[in-house]
Amino acid sequence: MTKALIFPFLVVFLPQLALATVNHGVMVLAPLFTAAAKLPPEAVGLIGGLGGLGSVWCFASNSVILPSLGPMRALIFGCLLASTAVLAFTFAQAWLIYLAAPLVGFGYAITAPAGSQLLARHTPKERWGTLFSLRMAAVPAGGAIAGIIGAGIAATYDWRLALVAILLPSLLCAGFLAVARHHLPDLPPKSRFRPLQIFNPALVISPFRVLRRIPGLGLMTMSSIGFAAVQGAVFTFLTTYLTHVIGLSILLAGGLYSSMQLASFAGRIGIGFLADWVGSTHLVLAILGFCSALAVVLLMLMSQAMPVALLFLMAMLVGVSIATWNGLFLAEVSRVGADHDVSEATAASTFFTFISYMLSPPLFGLVVLKAGYDVAFGLIGSVVLIAAIGLLLARRHSDLAK
Repeated sequence: MTKALIFPFLVVFLPQLALATVNHGVMVLAPLFTAAAKLPPEAVGLIGGLGGLGSVWCFASNSVILPSLGPMRALIFGCLLASTAVLAFTFAQAWLIYLAAPLVGFGYAITAPAGSQLLARHTPKERWGTLFSLRMAAVPAGGAIAGIIGAGIAATYDWRLALVAILLPSLLCAGFLAVARHHLPDLPPKSRFRPLQIFNPALVISPFRVLRRIPGLGLMTMSSIGFAAVQGAVFTFLTTYLTHVIGLSILLAGGLYSSMQLASFAGRIGIGFLADWVGSTHLVLAILGFCSALAVVLLMLMSQAMPVALLFLMAMLVGVSIATWNGLFLAEVSRVGADHDVSEATAASTFFTFISYMLSPPLFGLVVLKAGYDVAFGLIGSVVLIAAIGLLLARRHSDLAK
């Protein structure tokens, strides 16, 4: 990677890493602060869903945020908003937890359109596959940091101190971006930022219009819904499942969560190179869909009696299977939207993706409450299988058309 690419890449990568640490850290520590707030374990699903709601809200508001603030200032805003929201969890009050969860999701979601716009503007198109995959590798890396540091501090000291620890990188990143924006010029703002505009209900219609306007965007968006359903449910419930059902300690559960994230970190980079080598994003994504379904089966087979080494191996296989599709998805969305507006295409597509992230955890939790984890895992496995089959059929149709 040349020096001309390193700086814009770091400007995108570091806030992605910091905000992923915050976002994942909330889920890792959710069993602890929900218990302190006297909430049932299934409330973790609602918290994950509210985080997804905040992300959907952000994507719907993109036409107000990005043109007014520009990508650099938007990233700073996201870092500060998510950090402030995490502090609310330390009070262990149910109403504050439910209020703060969507704000964390909102702050985290800004990285998608803002980061894509920066990479599309400051890096060559022929390097997008690698750069977007490397950028999205920051998400599992942040999850690994959250699992190691968050769970470690919570187990050794206190969960409140762990929450403070996971928000510090985001505050530091906001300071870095404040300096960096003077060296990586933004586009001039198209309008003045009016915060109340993000509450305009008419903004919800915008992603539907963009999806219809940009050819090829619909297929990638619909397939991402299946992948997001599995990833959202597993990421949200893994530590709760491992501690409450399998009977593992929070420290071991956090370690397994971290190993899953580290495996997906390496996997995202490798999958990006694999897709370029194969020459078909659709085919690689379809294979990942089938792998995601098998990963759900692995989770169902986990047992407290298993050797710890085997549990870590299974967690890593799950990570590679369910959480390596994201970079390919965003690179393809940027390619499809290159002749339009990359940030608009990214926001519109991820609007629907995050609806899946938003609905998957609470629906998964509801099924767990009524029918148990086996049925819930079976349902999300079926959803991602449908996405995989859809991609294969679409690829076959495209080949026949040629």
